Amino acid sequence: MKKNSWIKTVCFCAITALPMPEGISAPAVKSFSAGEWTLSIDRKDGAATLSKNGNELLVDSRIVWGLDNTRRDLSGSQSVTVSAQPFSDAFGEGTKVTVKGRRGSERIEHRFYLYPSRDYILTDFTVSDPQGVELNYMAPVSSLSAAKTFTRCGNNILFVPYDNDAWVRYRITPFDATAPESYEVSALFNSDTRQGLVAGSIEHDVWKTGIKAHGEGVLVDTLTVYGGAWSPLTRDVRPHGAVKGTTVKSPKIMVGLFDDWRDGMETYADLCAAVAPRIASKGERPFGWNSWGKLQTKINFDNASQVSRFFNDNLENRNFIGSDSTVYIGLDAFWDFGLNEQQRREFTTLCHSRGQKAGIYYCPFTDWAKNPDAIVAEAPQYKMNDLYLKHDGNVLVFDGAYALDPTHPGTKARIVRQIDQFIEWGYDFMKIDFMAHGAYESDSHYDPSVHTGVQAYNQGMAFIDSVAGGKLWINLSIAPLFPANYAHSRRIGCDAWADIGNTEYTLNALTYGWWLDRVYHYNDADHIVMEGVSDGENRARLTSSAITGLFFLGDDLSESGNPDTRERVLRTATNPRINEMARRCKSFRPVEHGTGDRAADMFYYRTGDALYLAVFNFGEHSACKRLPLRRLGLSESRDYDLTELWSSDKMKACHILETEIPAKDVKIFLFNLSHE
Repeated sequence: MKKNSWIKTVCFCAITALPMPEGISAPAVKSFSAGEWTLSIDRKDGAATLSKNGNELLVDSRIVWGLDNTRRDLSGSQSVTVSAQPFSDAFGEGTKVTVKGRRGSERIEHRFYLYPSRDYILTDFTVSDPQGVELNYMAPVSSLSAAKTFTRCGNNILFVPYDNDAWVRYRITPFDATAPESYEVSALFNSDTRQGLVAGSIEHDVWKTGIKAHGEGVLVDTLTVYGGAWSPLTRDVRPHGAVKGTTVKSPKIMVGLFDDWRDGMETYADLCAAVAPRIASKGERPFGWNSWGKLQTKINFDNASQVSRFFNDNLENRNFIGSDSTVYIGLDAFWDFGLNEQQRREFTTLCHSRGQKAGIYYCPFTDWAKNPDAIVAEAPQYKMNDLYLKHDGNVLVFDGAYALDPTHPGTKARIVRQIDQFIEWGYDFMKIDFMAHGAYESDSHYDPSVHTGVQAYNQGMAFIDSVAGGKLWINLSIAPLFPANYAHSRRIGCDAWADIGNTEYTLNALTYGWWLDRVYHYNDADHIVMEGVSDGENRARLTSSAITGLFFLGDDLSESGNPDTRERVLRTATNPRINEMARRCKSFRPVEHGTGDRAADMFYYRTGDALYLAVFNFGEHSACKRLPLRRLGLSESRDYDLTELWSSDKMKACHILETEIPAKDVKIFLFNLSHE
């Protein structure tokens, strides 16, 4: 039987009920199957129990909705109906189970999308009322009964930050302890088996999504996934905006059970990218330089031009160059003070004459001057006060900047003027920063159809994309995790500098956020600064960037810079094996997770017949690192030829890789898999 016919047969069996003998009432629970999935719905209150191959993911999960502190569900409803039918969408074919009910004048429709050939299901719901609905809380998943998901102890709950501001860290919390609320997605996984439950929103156009979970032993005690999250970590000072209409829809939620939680995170990313496809590519991973690493407020035409010449004379011809045979030389903040308009044009001409590309910096959703009475030069009918996002009459402020309404014509006029200038001046790359300001929840927006911070942010980002017109590489600096479909790359963490602590901080984000380069084209590990630390720390910091994404140096390489720094850059950034690895690979996966909010110390990437493994030592003393090769998916019964890329040393490994890493340093091993 052909596969599609088999799927249709499964769906048909799942939705066809046998006639009930006379005198026997229909059962209270109705069950459906699709491949390894089993879904049971209680027809009294719509509560759902979901299992995959005998492992429970949800027990008595209910939909919950409300406004501010009110909450309601289908408990007590006398009109719950359950039906199912075959369906097909962008993710595959399967069975759609629909639960309908009433609560007062509200009509509720809850949908489950079961895919026989997938490791996940999707679910969402709507609330409708002809008199109108106003909601700022919608939970498609709210399971408060224990589910026996895991077969072994040693389980963890992943916290994913909403944005990358204020040096926030990813973290894991063991079952039996209180885990913080995660944003957009979370994973509950076993340290040894790697089995993982992954849940999160795959739609990012209206809601900020929160995930609350708790576990005991092998049980998932509670799991709630809801639209309407707000907290100091979303940088909000007021509740999530209320969505209004005759019908209001929740975010669509993925709930999946995977043999490897890392596969689950990558699957989640792929679903997000299918719902909101990535912006068109602007080419291969950029190599280059950014001025904020060291020059910062001292940036000017002379020192930026000298950095361009240093790259042209000393780095590009020694292998620090992208796959497209170019580098990006980027002006960060304070370019508008350090270069006059003529110099801004001359800088791009100079870079282009050397075969380089020029980058520049912008904050579209912030006002750093904080002068409410200032006239908006690009839209003089407005004052800056008209553009501000506010709560209870107070301007929303974070990081020292006032937040601007992305939907306001004055904000948009400023964006048009600035981006048009960048393009007219000849810039190729635009780093945009403090983007989360545009997603803050406020009491109102200029556009009355916008009710939430995410809606406003989407409108603003779509506008930036339309003005850029595909002419600029758009790199997000401080920004929410999602939406991801308006930029080519995003910085994976906050600012990072030279020492081993900064390397570990960057790798904390890679440990749990490597998968983001499936929704963006590339991640960004921030500028690589080398001045003032040891050679080992230089190697570790450069490696952390090489295994993450954008590959930008950040030291002062101008004629007035420290000669020792230029020498250490030449020693560290011109290793042809490391640079070739950076050109070949995208973000490396963690081999194992970290502890608490600490980074993992081993990361790997497989491409063709090569496997790269980076092993870090964040400690003050030399350390022996041991890794069973099975944890890399390699055979334990054969010898592997390895090359350590920093030293070019050759070695063999069988069964276990054992290596000594000096303090605050790194080794990178290239496995030859050609005979595997």
